[in-house]
Amino acid sequence: MVNLSRHPRFHLDAMNVFERIAVVLICTICANPAVRADLELPQVFAEHMVLQAESRLPIWGTNSPGEQVTVWLGDEKKTAVANSSGNWQVAFPPRKATTCPTTLRVRGGNEVVIEDILVGEVWLCAGQSNMEWPLKKAAHGRTEVAAADYPHLRLLNLVGAARGGSGSYTAEHLARLTPERFCRGSWACCTPETAKSFSAVGYYFDRKLQQELGVPIGLISPAIGGTPAEAWIRPAALAADAELASLIEGNWLQNPRLDPWCQRRAAANLRRAADAGEEIPGDKLGPNHSFKPGFMWEAGLKPLVPYALSGVVWYQGESNAATHWRALQHRQIFPLLVRDWRSQWGEGDFPFLYVQLPALKRPHWPLFREGQRRMLDELSNMGMVVTMDVGQPTNVHPVDKQPVGERLARWALSQTYGRNIVPSGPLFQSMRSVGNRTLLDFKYAEGGLTTRDRQPPVGFEVAGESGLFVTAEARVDGTSIVVSSAEVPAIAQVRYGWAAYPDPPLNLINREGLPASPFSTATSFPETRN
Repeated sequence: MVNLSRHPRFHLDAMNVFERIAVVLICTICANPAVRADLELPQVFAEHMVLQAESRLPIWGTNSPGEQVTVWLGDEKKTAVANSSGNWQVAFPPRKATTCPTTLRVRGGNEVVIEDILVGEVWLCAGQSNMEWPLKKAAHGRTEVAAADYPHLRLLNLVGAARGGSGSYTAEHLARLTPERFCRGSWACCTPETAKSFSAVGYYFDRKLQQELGVPIGLISPAIGGTPAEAWIRPAALAADAELASLIEGNWLQNPRLDPWCQRRAAANLRRAADAGEEIPGDKLGPNHSFKPGFMWEAGLKPLVPYALSGVVWYQGESNAATHWRALQHRQIFPLLVRDWRSQWGEGDFPFLYVQLPALKRPHWPLFREGQRRMLDELSNMGMVVTMDVGQPTNVHPVDKQPVGERLARWALSQTYGRNIVPSGPLFQSMRSVGNRTLLDFKYAEGGLTTRDRQPPVGFEVAGESGLFVTAEARVDGTSIVVSSAEVPAIAQVRYGWAAYPDPPLNLINREGLPASPFSTATSFPETRN
């Protein structure tokens, strides 16, 4: 035991009673390392939170090992005993959505009380900078922020400590460059003050759902700019995949299977600290960074598991579409991400809604978009938003976020909530020959196809067996498109919108005014650079 009476700063005979009590407490702690741990809940449990309706409701946290924890959700009560690591969990039965607040009370070594809890729909909103893009910087941001007063919309903005564009990381950045400290935030009611820095895409999605469903909506957003998809996948899941295990071999900053831009940016962020000999948090894969494989899973998502969700909204891809080989690699990465997230939450194939990359003058984006489109048929319960009409030629951050968020909400309303609305613009379904005509059929064209400018459809190309594509003539035929070319009498393949930034702009839409997705009719994935 530490003998504080021999320390020159301590003279027990001269101490007042409060000093004596402090000494006794310090001595007790030093003599007894196995002190009681305070009861703690993850930051996802906080005032103004939303719990998922019609779903089993897990509540968890930490406490002293072996100690009983009692949890009240309103009038319902559950108990658990913290295991040898101090972890405990209970689960409450499903509840109906309500705007009537309830209270969560948890008692263990101490007591935690959380008030103003609503029950409704909860969505996880993740990705990189276009998902993170705040409402105040979106088109008409000032007007939208001023009107953002929705008490039944609840926002959990999990802000990361440092981004790839942060320049040289400071000591404060480094102090939070661990999975446990990286993301911070708390639930808040939607007001102009809280909405202005929240994801614009998330806000428009959230608002549309609340307006249509009339129940509380909660949105959790750990989006971080620049993050590649592999940063959002568990390292163990990457290691177990034969094609992707090499992504977590050796120091990630020198791994040739990862994106050079991400590596250069991360190295620049960390260079000052490395040159100064400062300690940079990391592990066997190298220094921590939001671009590091697995890091955003550990920092942004793992702390949320198994919080009950309705589904996921995802806007990411720019950092995986920089090169031809990265666009092809994403065809393996993205399905793993979706499947593993679903397995970790253990709630079946929850909805996974994502944004197809918009028009932008980057050469490998047509191939990347096609990979995104094909995921709709390769994975269950998916929804994809087409954004070719809101892209800008050189700005990777198009500011018109309202169509993006509201189109995501259309998918949710149709697919998750059973509303009788068309969820998407036209999606290629099949190609067929009728006599000497080649027809293309589409999903979500029941009311008939049309064009935005009432001119013939543009952006169609055809190829024969040679695989050489030429511009085709196209016309609307009810719910189909008829394509032809005098140069290709026997059409073997058709593609639409196969350009980084189509000029003239694509104009094919359905009767709801939603744009058609670019596509290729190739039976196998078109890996060619043509």
